[in-house]
Amino acid sequence: MTAKQQLYQIAVDDSQPLEERYAAARELQRRTLNSRKIYDLIRLWPYHTPSEIADMLDVTVPTVVGVASHYGLWQRRLSG
Repeated sequence: MTAKQQLYQIAVDDSQPLEERYAAARELQRRTLNSRKIYDLIRLWPYHTPSEIADMLDVTVPTVVGVASHYGLWQRRLSG
């Protein structure tokens, strides 16, 4: 089971304390990019590192790298 799946299980489990459920839900949101944040990531990509972008968008670095790879940005950075 991946970390995302574990967080989801905690977030929906009624037997978990409410505080832990909310913490899991917040972390899941932090790992997800909405369309506005994707636009911002694409705009910021040429000028900032993945770590800087993650800090600016309040998401994880693996999320930034994953979205960048999905949109072909990561390959351009590696070849550029």
